[in-house]
Amino acid sequence: MSRYVENHLYENELIVEVARRDKWSLVGKWILGILFCWLLLIPLILAIKASVAYAHTELVLTNKRLVRKSGNVRRRAIDVPLNKILNVYVETTFWGRVFNANKIRVTTALGVIVDKVRDADAFKGAILSQIDLFEEARLARQASWTAQAMAQNTPKKRIAKA
Repeated sequence: MSRYVENHLYENELIVEVARRDKWSLVGKWILGILFCWLLLIPLILAIKASVAYAHTELVLTNKRLVRKSGNVRRRAIDVPLNKILNVYVETTFWGRVFNANKIRVTTALGVIVDKVRDADAFKGAILSQIDLFEEARLARQASWTAQAMAQNTPKKRIAKA
C-alpha cells in the first residue's frame, strides 16, 4: 500500500484511491536485459534499476491532494492540492488497450505528473469527482462563513417604548 502517504496525511485527510501501477512496462526492459546481458551487463543493470524505481513509486489520491512519491534513497515527492489541478489526460496506445495499462498525465499549477497506471480512465474519473467534491465543500464553507458574518453584523432592532 502507500506507506509514504499514510505516514504524511494531514488533519481530516483520507486516502480515496491508490493508483495501481503498470507492471507490463518492466517486461520489455527485462527481456532486453536478459538477451543482451553479455554487453557489459548494462541492460540487466538498467532493468534492475527500473524494477527498483517501480517498487518505490506511489501515486495516491486523497480527499485534499494528489501525491506522487518516487525514489528509494533520494526521495522525490510532489503534493498537489486538488484546486491546483488543471487537467487530467489519459494517453492510450494499442498495447495499453490490450493490457488495460495507459499513461495518465496530470497537468497542475506546479508542473506535470506522468505515470503508467492500470485502469487509467477510472483513476481519472476518481480525480475529477474528488475535485468536484472538494470544490463543493469549499463553496459550502464559504457560504457558511458569509452567513455567519452577515448574522453578526446585522443591527438589532430596538423597540421604542412610547
